[in-house]
Amino acid sequence: MVADWIRLAGGMLTIRVRGAELERFLNLCAQQRIMLYRIRRTQMDELRAELTLRDFYRLACVRRRSRCRVHIVRRRGFPFVWNRLRHRHGLWLGFALMGLLCWELSSRIWMIDLRLEQGVNGQAILQELETLHIGVGTKSRTIDAKDVKRHMMMQLDELKYFSVNIEGNVLTVQAAAAKSPPENQTKQGIHDVIARKDGVIRKISVGRGTQLCKQGDAVVRGQVLVDALVRKQGELDADRLTDANAQVWADVRYYVTRKLPLEAVRKTETGRKRHRYALCFGKTRINLYRSSSLTEGICDRIITMKTVRINEHLVLPVSLCCETVIPYQTEPVLLRSETMQSRLEYGTKRSIQAQLQEGCLTSMQADMNTEAHAAVLRSVVWCYEQIAERVESGTTELPESEENKESEE
Repeated sequence: MVADWIRLAGGMLTIRVRGAELERFLNLCAQQRIMLYRIRRTQMDELRAELTLRDFYRLACVRRRSRCRVHIVRRRGFPFVWNRLRHRHGLWLGFALMGLLCWELSSRIWMIDLRLEQGVNGQAILQELETLHIGVGTKSRTIDAKDVKRHMMMQLDELKYFSVNIEGNVLTVQAAAAKSPPENQTKQGIHDVIARKDGVIRKISVGRGTQLCKQGDAVVRGQVLVDALVRKQGELDADRLTDANAQVWADVRYYVTRKLPLEAVRKTETGRKRHRYALCFGKTRINLYRSSSLTEGICDRIITMKTVRINEHLVLPVSLCCETVIPYQTEPVLLRSETMQSRLEYGTKRSIQAQLQEGCLTSMQADMNTEAHAAVLRSVVWCYEQIAERVESGTTELPESEENKESEE
């Protein structure tokens, strides 16, 4: 296989030899070291073979001595292709323009991949990149990663980590938010530990301070659980103040009421799905359909984008946009209250879990009723959570941001 490609690079010819002394022709070729390939005899006085262009020029003496006529049947290889194309200046100009276009497209950014951790504002990062004139179509060699990182860290205070990597046509942005230290560590001075919510204590762990409650006690919101005043334990000791610290786990009860209307709306498809396509070149969109109006009536529209990729890091600025339009009609449906109970219970659990800072839901008792064409679920939810809160010594008021959220909805 490799030898065939090497011979094609120098040019190959398929010849037809006719004469009465074909055997003498083959013997003379062997004596002159002329290599013939794929020799086959088609008639008594005719054969066909393949040879290189270089050996063909040496056949003149063999042809005269053997009194055979040689005709060229087929030409293959680079020399013949080059001879046919070398005068086509428009073709070579097109190849040159295509090479320049590929080089220019490969030197620009066509995709921005944001890899952001929770708490990072992606919209703010994109706006800051626009102020630096970085976006789709920007030349990659004009982007200085160190300058971009320095600008982002100075403009966005919430960032703890920021990096920019360029791989092919993809600009990858990684960022992490600066996490503030826990509130318990930022408070300095003399503090007491009080209860954030009403509950029954199941576990208490005191780091500093005087414990004023024990396991099994029922406490109310604002009650002091660990005092900052440490009493003297011997004649040489004296009362002293400390920065109280403790973790108190308790069973907390929530009363939750949720409602859902029994009348719902059902969608029914009224026609065939319509697919509309468009080509996007960078920021330019070319619609491949005539009318830009949607189907009459109400409908759902689903948009999918497919970007042309050569590999993971080489992306072309060409995307195919497909819009699927699904027309439908709505009709009222009356639901049963029994079928709504599972949905209401699920919503209740989700709302309680969203309020918990530390802890988990342990049990729930629910009562389902129907009131004014609505399903009403009244439930009592028990949670096991951490209720300790550090406040300045002498006060029982919780910080405004830590107010107990009402559970009734």
